[in-house]
Amino acid sequence: MNIDYLKQVLNKREVKIMGEDEEYKKYSVVIPIVYNDEYKILFEVRSKKLKFQPGDISLPGGKIEEGETPKQAAIRELIEELGISGENFEFIGQFDTLVTYHGKIIYVFVVLLKDLNFNLSIDEVDEIFLVPISFFKENVPDMYYASISARFEKENKYINMNQRLLSSRSPIYFYEYNGRLIWGITAKIIYNFIKNIFK
Repeated sequence: MNIDYLKQVLNKREVKIMGEDEEYKKYSVVIPIVYNDEYKILFEVRSKKLKFQPGDISLPGGKIEEGETPKQAAIRELIEELGISGENFEFIGQFDTLVTYHGKIIYVFVVLLKDLNFNLSIDEVDEIFLVPISFFKENVPDMYYASISARFEKENKYINMNQRLLSSRSPIYFYEYNGRLIWGITAKIIYNFIKNIFK
């Protein structure tokens, strides 16, 4: 091995998340900001027809399709779910990426919506609502830890590694706003967005 070659390769390559092309499923979400007397964040109530978390509150977004960049997926999902065109929003930028304990990489983007004229996708969205950014700045979420246990799915030819696998715990965040519960990944994204952008 040549150290100069190693240095050259490391300095040229893009730094990635280990296993992102093999182990993890990749998603993109959008934090849509609206100005309506004050700056607010738009949330969706997921359709009750959906198999995964029907009726939960989420941000626009979904799985990154083959050949898409995270940004392209985020914009596609935003347009599909809200029923808007590219002229109805301004792309603001990319926020931090979330890697979850259950094998997801979630890329987060921010847009400014120019109006509130939507044609919601009824297969994905039951309704939308707005929460002032000031609410999140003034209220920290409740937090509870979820215990996570690790084990092998089947016996292996090595030693009994189940005794050595680490268990862990993960913080789950909860915001309650006017009787609506914003929790889980959505709350974690918003909590970190507010904490890091509005210090």
